[in-house]
Amino acid sequence: MESKFFKVSALTAAMLGAVAMPAMAQQDVPQDIIDNEIAFFSESKISGNVNYFMRARDRAGKDDQGNDTSKVTNLDHGSVFANLGFNSGYIANTVGLDLVVYSTFDMWAGEDTGGSFEHEMNFFDCDSPYGATSCDSYKTDNGVSYSTANLKFKFGENVNAKLGYFQPSVPSTLGVNWSFAPGTYRGGEVGLNFGDLALGAVFADEYKAPWFKDTYKFNDGSFWGGAGKDVGEIYSVGARYTLANGVSIDAAFGGLTDGDRKNAHIKVKGTTEGGLYWSPQVYMIDDKNQYDDTAFQLAFLSSFASGPYSFRAETTYTMADSTEKRNTVGNFAYRLTEQYGGSNGAYDIWWNNRSDYNHDGELALFGSMSRDFADIGATGLNAGISAAYGFGAKSEQAGIDELKEYAFSVFTNYAIQTGALKDANISMYYTQYYNDTNAGDWGAYSNGFNDETDFKLILTMPFGIK
Repeated sequence: MESKFFKVSALTAAMLGAVAMPAMAQQDVPQDIIDNEIAFFSESKISGNVNYFMRARDRAGKDDQGNDTSKVTNLDHGSVFANLGFNSGYIANTVGLDLVVYSTFDMWAGEDTGGSFEHEMNFFDCDSPYGATSCDSYKTDNGVSYSTANLKFKFGENVNAKLGYFQPSVPSTLGVNWSFAPGTYRGGEVGLNFGDLALGAVFADEYKAPWFKDTYKFNDGSFWGGAGKDVGEIYSVGARYTLANGVSIDAAFGGLTDGDRKNAHIKVKGTTEGGLYWSPQVYMIDDKNQYDDTAFQLAFLSSFASGPYSFRAETTYTMADSTEKRNTVGNFAYRLTEQYGGSNGAYDIWWNNRSDYNHDGELALFGSMSRDFADIGATGLNAGISAAYGFGAKSEQAGIDELKEYAFSVFTNYAIQTGALKDANISMYYTQYYNDTNAGDWGAYSNGFNDETDFKLILTMPFGIK
């Protein structure tokens, strides 16, 4: 009820402002009020996207001897996404409004073609990610929701804030899940900026991943294990300082008001005179419900561009001892709730090679090369390859192999240059993933699944009304 009241109130206020402005301008209204109203609308933007997403993912299983079986459909769907956003100017250079709504529906759905409904590009027919009983059916649910509905504030040059339904934008440990829309926190944030120093604080009492229509409380449960315990609200503070040589240091800490889980990170980022980007990073989670000791992930990220070529090289090492009651090899996921979709963290690593390569004891390597073809007359065309390899995680269960997983991907993107679809993008991504262990899906390795092929075709069409 509270959620619906906020949405209705915000939209009503925006519409009343639009209706009232011409009428007020005809009366003897102080000029500063008229100027504020003009700034609110004249500096506003209305924009959106229409996107099409088609995916076919097949996954193998394991027989009784741990051998791979033939691949079968895991995901098979075609989905349409559309959003519309209003970003106002500031009244008295102090307060403004951001609104974004979006809609999704399936042209064909995974559950109708032998695959899972959990493809994340449409809404789940569930109230939350906590507990299978929250689902009315194991199907997708076409519909409409919101990603942003917040007031925004500026106080001089040094202070900014948000209040409502928002995505964190100040230094903190908090991030969001993504489909074509971002996840949404209900709460607020404050940012302080003093030259090279940026400070941030975020507080929220609910969250929703973009494949849910409404926000939900933070819990320590899992989908199949039930809702678990309400762990209260979520909070985080962070700071980012940029040195004179351009190197930045980002540190943040987060926790729960009624739960034991905490997370933190330290990220250092810089670029050499020759153009090499480099970034050592440390992520930490303390949660006695999930880990025997504080879990860590160490990472090093780098990238370099030379002419039309771009290169990335990254590595991670994970320490995430699971609690003995799980009898599985733990995995590291940087967020303030254990359950996927319950919250998310400010995590920079994205390899797009299927696995998260994040099991306890796992060392993982990633490399990517792409080329822009504008220099040979194919403006807007880009293509590349990438690969990832992880090894070193070992199960204590008898007869289970060491985890060795690897993947290869090819991808291409074309930005349409002319015609009715100018500025639209069409992209293709294909991944072949291998898991050489004899363990079943999410068995001895808590975030491990078997061999896959994965094909994605995406068309994105942005538009601007104002």
